[in-house]
Amino acid sequence: MKELNLVLMTEEEFHIFIEREVFRYAESLRKYKRLQREEALKKAHLETQRLLPHGINTLFHTFYRCRNRTEDVGTLWIYADKKKKQAFIYHMTIFKCYQGKGYGKATLKEIEKILRKQKIDTISLNVFYENQRAYHLYKEMGFETVSMTMKKQL
Repeated sequence: MKELNLVLMTEEEFHIFIEREVFRYAESLRKYKRLQREEALKKAHLETQRLLPHGINTLFHTFYRCRNRTEDVGTLWIYADKKKKQAFIYHMTIFKCYQGKGYGKATLKEIEKILRKQKIDTISLNVFYENQRAYHLYKEMGFETVSMTMKKQL
């Protein structure tokens, strides 16, 4: 098992992360919702602002750097509502050069430890079908498919 720590992002790290995340989300909107670039970017910015009105300090949202002994290997954004005992992974990325080396599994194990201490009993996430590597990791880690969206291009 890989040694990994989840380190809270600083304000500066958060701004860099969220800028990339907005762009990544806009690209997904372009691909899956067939939006034009400007429209997708605008929608991504608006939805992110709505979701995170206080940025890094938005209630229930926590942003981590996934770090091995010497360097960052990924990022994690999680929403955890202690009252409802539910969490949702909004974003988990292991950087390409570290994929397939056990860091995804280590990240999930670490966040599960943190969430158990907070008395969270359910964790959910969304994964696109084309991301088979992530899908299989989540299945291996005990996640179950609870709904499925299908699409047909006309």
